[in-house]
Amino acid sequence: MEVIGIKTDLVGVGEDLVEALQNGMQRAGLCFRDGDILVVSESVIATWEGRVIDLDTVEPDERAHALADHYGKDPREMALIIKESDSIVGGIPGVVLTLNDGFLYPNAGIDHSNAPPGHVILFPKDSSISAKILRERLSSGRRIGVIVGDSRTHPLRLGCVGVALACQGIVPVEDARGQDDLYGRKLMITRKAVADNLVSAAQVVMGEGDEGIPAVIIRNSPVEVIDGDDQSLFSMPRIAPHDCMYIGALTGGLRPYAGGYDWLIALAKEAIVNAYAPYSGFKVGAAILAASGRVYSAGNVENASHGAGLCAERAALAKAISAGEREISALAVVGDTPDPITPCGICRQMLVEMGKDILVIMANLGGKAAVATAGELLPNPFIGQSMAKDSDGDSLIS
Repeated sequence: MEVIGIKTDLVGVGEDLVEALQNGMQRAGLCFRDGDILVVSESVIATWEGRVIDLDTVEPDERAHALADHYGKDPREMALIIKESDSIVGGIPGVVLTLNDGFLYPNAGIDHSNAPPGHVILFPKDSSISAKILRERLSSGRRIGVIVGDSRTHPLRLGCVGVALACQGIVPVEDARGQDDLYGRKLMITRKAVADNLVSAAQVVMGEGDEGIPAVIIRNSPVEVIDGDDQSLFSMPRIAPHDCMYIGALTGGLRPYAGGYDWLIALAKEAIVNAYAPYSGFKVGAAILAASGRVYSAGNVENASHGAGLCAERAALAKAISAGEREISALAVVGDTPDPITPCGICRQMLVEMGKDILVIMANLGGKAAVATAGELLPNPFIGQSMAKDSDGDSLIS
């Protein structure tokens, strides 16, 4: 197998990446052969897409400032990280771990490397479309594959390896289940990350610095290049976070609190003062942030007939709903517990009724906190859509 670097001129915003690659190949006397696989760096793809941002144009909000203080980041970059990610999983000083479209990215994939001074390069908007365009424009009748690649670190390992973001013309993961091992036993779970492995090979030549090699040709690899345009063959397989052995084993459904809602936690703490708990003495406070921006807080309310009592979360939720709110963004709950307090089963049911994506921030008085969505706290819930159906089988509950 050969890995052949394509050295190009610096590709700027608005410049044609295809033309730059063609010029680089021409200078090196290269042309594609059937079965070649082109691996292209995600940063040059993002630049080609115009995803280079001047940090002076970014206005960070209150949450961005809070998270920037928590993680030691530039507030402007933190604002971009929030905007570019589906959720923030956690992090360490200087690095924020984010989840977006089923992928884990440090700092939402935002990169200072190879960006002009005072600028950052965002993650590609659509790596799959860009890979498809490259394949169509560069193939010249040849049967080639294209991979958009990036570099990542593995848990508990120092150094970067390659990871494929999108590919065209090759199946990214090869299913080896059913094959025999050296002793004739059937492989039960093995799947080969073919595209990731090819990107790792490419990274050795492309480098991470000023090499000026944004792409390589991989030739004579044992990977089959497929004709046709069946996108289902080329899509990158994903694993849900709760099925991932790393995230699932380490979090158990809860994630470390990443900041940004200290003010909502503070309001939940204030609500404890008015909690009515003469029987248990166990006081809890909750504060709900509605999509309207209004906040509703309450403490728990006990009763001599214990079944008539209300948890703080449900008391706050009742206030919000009775005020006309129907979209809830977040809930903070605080109690005097050794670990962050978690909602009881009834509260989880009430919350998930209003939305599986509600962010629940759970804290104790000592400052420990964790987060999860309502759907993570109560997976596979019984909700309105589980009930009535019309004659066509459609839900009568909207």
